[in-house]
Amino acid sequence: MTLRHFFIVLTACSGIAVAAATAANEMTVNIVDKTGQPLANAVLMIDDGLLTEAARSEASAHIIDQVDRQFTPFMTAVKTGSTITFPNSDNIRHHVYSFSQPKPFELKLYADGERPSLRFEQPGLVTLGCNIHDQMIAHIVISDRRTAFVSDPRGKITLSLAQSAASSVSATLWHPWQGADLSHARSVKLNPTEQQTLQLEVTAPAPPEPPKSRLQQRFNRTGNQ
Repeated sequence: MTLRHFFIVLTACSGIAVAAATAANEMTVNIVDKTGQPLANAVLMIDDGLLTEAARSEASAHIIDQVDRQFTPFMTAVKTGSTITFPNSDNIRHHVYSFSQPKPFELKLYADGERPSLRFEQPGLVTLGCNIHDQMIAHIVISDRRTAFVSDPRGKITLSLAQSAASSVSATLWHPWQGADLSHARSVKLNPTEQQTLQLEVTAPAPPEPPKSRLQQRFNRTGNQ
């Protein structure tokens, strides 16, 4: 390759890089709670038409595991038509279920090594529970013509908005501490040209009281406090 050809190729590659960089507005959204602390597991939903093609989610395979008597991850966002597998990595059996309208189901008692899968066809919110372990809760947000992003442990979400997006982009923000369903979600506006912090008026609920021992229960039944 001659020196002239080298510079032609280099210029062409640089032009492609610039075009790719200007084809989208990259931005970071920080989600915080009422006290200003980073809020993990918040879900930000944006119309697909406002995102770059690469940023839009598609129907795909996901995993929600069961580890140390907890679902992991706690929050999962998928597109309609996606399949979720529910392995059990504990050495005890679990009984996974949901009463949520988009996908009521029941996976009766099963042990480690089993990996049942389900397909989620309807948009909405599915809340999971375990019929054996009441503390086990998780959520699945299923979207159709929108893509849902979940904030990381630092409360951050990185977006890639289409260059054609307006200077103010409408989105919907939800966290389970707002309420048990998506009707409690908040409408928000995003400015594609700058990093943004969104605050939800929520705080972590108080942890449940540990169950009383048999001795404490017997003591209370005698009329003592």
